[in-house]
This record gives sequence, structure tokens and C-alpha cells, in this order.
Amino acid sequence: MKKLVTLMMVGTLVLLWTGSPVLGAADGDTETQLQALQTRVAQLEAQLNKQGSNAELLKGMVAQMDSAPAQMAADSALTAGYDKRFFIKSADDQFKLEFDTRLQFRHTYGLSDDGSNDMMQDGTRPPFGASGVDSSASAFELERVKLYLRGHVLKDINYNICFEADDDADDSDSALYTYEVSYNFMPEMGVRLGRYKGPFGKQEPTSSGRQMLVDRSLANEVFNIDRTTGVELFGTLDMGDIKPNYRIMLFNGLQNNDDTPFSGNDNSPGIAARLAVPMMGATAKDFANESDLKGHDNLVSQVGFSFAYSNDRNEDHFAGGESDSYEFLGKNPDGRSDVYELGGETTLLGIDFAMKSNGLSVILEGFYQHVDADAGELAFENDFGTGRNVADPITGAIIDGCELDNYGWYAQAGYFVVPEKFELVSRVSGVHVDSTNDMYEYAAGWNYYISGQDLKLSMDLSYIDDLPITSSSANFDGVQNNSLFMVRTQLQFQF
Repeated sequence: MKKLVTLMMVGTLVLLWTGSPVLGAADGDTETQLQALQTRVAQLEAQLNKQGSNAELLKGMVAQMDSAPAQMAADSALTAGYDKRFFIKSADDQFKLEFDTRLQFRHTYGLSDDGSNDMMQDGTRPPFGASGVDSSASAFELERVKLYLRGHVLKDINYNICFEADDDADDSDSALYTYEVSYNFMPEMGVRLGRYKGPFGKQEPTSSGRQMLVDRSLANEVFNIDRTTGVELFGTLDMGDIKPNYRIMLFNGLQNNDDTPFSGNDNSPGIAARLAVPMMGATAKDFANESDLKGHDNLVSQVGFSFAYSNDRNEDHFAGGESDSYEFLGKNPDGRSDVYELGGETTLLGIDFAMKSNGLSVILEGFYQHVDADAGELAFENDFGTGRNVADPITGAIIDGCELDNYGWYAQAGYFVVPEKFELVSRVSGVHVDSTNDMYEYAAGWNYYISGQDLKLSMDLSYIDDLPITSSSANFDGVQNNSLFMVRTQLQFQF
């Protein structure tokens, strides 16, 4: 097309030149005019070439604009699928939502040694002519039904929300169970806030879906700090072959399970910290499960240290708070252990050791608790039903010197007879209350891993010689300071 236009212009100029008497007047003029015509033709060709180049540029710009919406849609598109758990995420992985569930369907048979039926649940004798509690119980239950929503926003902001409903939960406990939001500035430091299991001990923060036995130990149920609301710093330190990880948390109070409102808290926040040191080439992930489910060819180990402190007192402040919810064991007037609500200070220390090798897993954990109780605020807890009226001056005399030093521990082990499928487990645990009786738990059982932790059938037999507390999740329900025998069978389903 461009050549045709050029030829037409040249032809027109030649016709004008040959037909003009002026142009054909002299040979010299003719030569001059011919050169002028050639120059003009060259200028016209240059303009046409420039116009063609601009046309190509415009075509490229139009093509880019046509493809831009498709490319933008591809960048912001959502993808969904299943990779061990169902998920939805953006194509650029800036946003992700993962769905996780846990169902523990359990049958428990419990038998108290009070076969004569002459004791109340709190360990006292029934009124004259009345009967005590039944000595046995048997029932199916949905122990844990949990829905997790977890993932990240803007790539680096992680969240984890858990909803729970089980047969033991009351109205205040059966909806939002935990929630947390975290951000890692660097591997060595991140920040987390919300309400979740505090950084104390090894067994309590370990997921209920990753336990070795059907539920946690007696010592853990006595000394754990449970869920708390606050903010923490966490991170992993790179020290060559050893990479210790730490957590330090400032929170409202110990066992703040029901998320006490602002007006109900006192003026004294609590603090807890944990340092875990994996050794022998181990990482923190090696101890996410209590059992050696995947089987370690080489011996790996970890040692941990925990600390917690809380000052739970009725304090005069404008909101009138009194967060006396932390329970501890002390001596009652009968010389036996009893459950009290803290009015005062408590300090907790913990140390734990874990090792795994070729299907064998061993865990040892110990606790120390110092309680400085305020006699004017001390109260009995009615965990065993009837409770007691202690609104009198003698309350303070129940605790020797208003200070206690309590201890607890457990040792448990599991071994895979059939790798990754069938495991034998056992545990012994002890609780020692200052100036009163000692309590022990003995347990043994097995796990059949149908599909790892996602589908597992478990059974264990437990004997507690003096039941000090109740625990709904562990089915520690019986007669206070009397023996309890339990058979628990559980199917765990996660997807």
C-alpha cells in the first residue's frame, strides 16, 4: 500500500512536469526541478515510514490494553482445593483460608471405690437417712467438636480462630474457643495477640489431637494455666545446630477461659514464658506430636523451661474487678486436699524433657507451684458439687501459714509395635500438696492409627488413687479424695 501511494505521487509530479511549458523550458531548469522532485519524494516516503511505525506502536498499545483485564483477573483469581485440609486462596498467595475440623467421639466408664454408696461427691458423709452418690457412670459423649479457620492475610499476617461445641461445654464456653493473630517481623521475633493456650508447660499447649493417651495427665490438669487473653512475643533463635524457640506473654490472668470482661479483671496482669531447646538435630516440628508417629531413624530430644506468675487480688479500681478464677489445691479442715480459688499470688515453674527414636517416644515433665494466699479473699471452689461455706475468719487458718509449696510430675512413653499404625502407651503421674495427701495416676492403653492423627482409634485404662480435682475433658469425675477407675475409648476424626 505504501509503495502504491509513492508511485501515484511520483506519476502525478511527472505528469505535471511534462505537461507544463514552464517546466520544459530549458534543460538546466529541468535538471533542477527533477532534483527537487526527488527530494520531495524522499520526504514523503520518510513521512509514510513514520506513520507506519506509529501505527505499529498503536497496535501494540491496543493489544496490551486488550490483554490487561485478563491478566489482572488471573492475578486476583481465587483457587480452592484439598491439601490435607480444604482451602481457598488467591492466585498470588496473598490471602488464604484453611478449614480444619476435629471430632472426638468417646465412651467412658468410671467407677469410684466408694462401692457402699455412703459418700457425697465432695467426699463428705451424707445427711442422716440420705444416700450418697452412685459409684459408677457410663456414657457416650462428643468430647471435642472443633472448627478451625486459619490462614494468612497480606501474606505475612497469620490468624487462627477456633469454634468449639462439646457435651461438657456450658453456654459461655461453647462458641468462640480461641482466636489469635500473629505477625513475624523476622524468624527471631514475632508478635501474637488474642486468647489461646498460654506459654506454660509442654503438654497443655500441645493440641488435643496430638496426645499420646486419650487425654492429658493428672499433674497437667492441676498445674496448667489454660487459655489466657493477652499479647506475646515469640521467635526462633539460630545458634548453629541448636535453634531454641521462645514465647513470652503478658495476659489478664491465669485460666481466663471465659474471656473475663474489662470490668471483671483486676489491676494485676499475669506473665508467662517458655523456652524450648531442640537438640541432636531436632526442630520444634519433631515434637508437635507426643508420639513418634513418623519414626525417627536417629535419636532426637528437646528440653523445655516454663515460668508463670499472677497476682489475683480484689483491688479497688473504678471498674470494681476481682478476677479470682485461678484454682489451686490446699488442705481443708479434715487434713485432706481441697480446691480453692486464689486470692493472692502464685508462681509456677516447669521443666520438661522429650526424646524420640525409631517409634519410641518418652516425655518427662515436672511442676512447682508456690502460693501466697490472702486469707481474706480465699474461697472454696465447688468443683465436687456441694461446696462449703467458708465466709468466716477461720478460712485463713486452713492454709498453713497462708503459703503453699505444691509439686506435680508425669512420665509417659509410647512405642509403635507396628510402625505408623499400632502403638502401646503408658503413663504415671503424681501430685503432692503441701501438708496433705499425695495423689497418683496410673494409665496404660493403645492407639490404632487408621490414617495418622486424622483417623485414630484409642483406648486406655486409668486409676487415680485420690481424686483431687474435676476435669471434664479428661473425665476426672468421681468422689473427692477417693479412688477412680476409668476405661476410655475414643475415635478421633479430623479433616
